[in-house]
Amino acid sequence: MRLRLLMATTALAGAAAFGAVAPAEAAPSTTSGNVGVQSVVHTVFYEHRNYGGSTLTSVGDYGCDTNSDVDWQASSLSSAWNDEVSSWRGFSYCDTRIYEYTNFGGASNGVFTSTGYVGDAMNDRTSSYRHY
Repeated sequence: MRLRLLMATTALAGAAAFGAVAPAEAAPSTTSGNVGVQSVVHTVFYEHRNYGGSTLTSVGDYGCDTNSDVDWQASSLSSAWNDEVSSWRGFSYCDTRIYEYTNFGGASNGVFTSTGYVGDAMNDRTSSYRHY
């Protein structure tokens, strides 16, 4: 599974100017460096609860499906985002589970499409995630 991460330091409202991806909510999309390939937004992670602060956007070549298998994953977050996630919004039919440690270890929270707060037990403790 391939996953490209796009760091964004603007709020989702600012990022929405990139375009829209359908399912339940409109999501920003961005064209990748590969000509003819469009990246699809899976999840926008937020530094603070209730979708505030800096953002980290996970993207891929296509969205998630309706099966219960893992569609996309990141076994570790960048050092700038390790232990920073407090909320997220999902797009492109992706549900997300966050993990306390790299390689999907430790405590976990999810599977949710979006959450305004990950809870005290997981706040600022995310090191990896999977999209279903």
